[in-house]
Amino acid sequence: MSLTPRTRRRLIWAVLAVYGVGLAFAVLWPEHIDKDAGAAYSWLQRLVPVATYARVEFALNIVLFVPLGALLAALLRRRRLAVVGLGWAVSLTIEIIQGTLLPGRTSSALDVAANTLGAALGVLGVVAAERLARRRDGAPRVAVPVHGTPTSRG
Repeated sequence: MSLTPRTRRRLIWAVLAVYGVGLAFAVLWPEHIDKDAGAAYSWLQRLVPVATYARVEFALNIVLFVPLGALLAALLRRRRLAVVGLGWAVSLTIEIIQGTLLPGRTSSALDVAANTLGAALGVLGVVAAERLARRRDGAPRVAVPVHGTPTSRG
């Protein structure tokens, strides 16, 4: 089944809206959403000793922003570097809100770094998937300059 570009964009916007609502609930909840997960963290650390709370939290912050990067990269095809900056800006805004308006939450520069990395990985995933699809379809490779239009590199 092939979607028209318009239908594809509408579908991506719809998924982005649902993701955005979920993200807002997770990051703007008045207290840490994992406050009762101590037993799960202990179990995980026994299973994987290097899985400290700080490392798990960092990894989860990366995973949290991969969909944002991927969805925005699919929408903003010619501004993919800007998507990483947008991921950083969204994360920074969240951390400022958590640090100033939500006394039950903590703000962290490491969260901003992890979220930004997640957005970048989402962008890279979309770029890689598109290249694989073009290669599978036999289309010529296309280089997309950061600030320009695609140029063919057959």
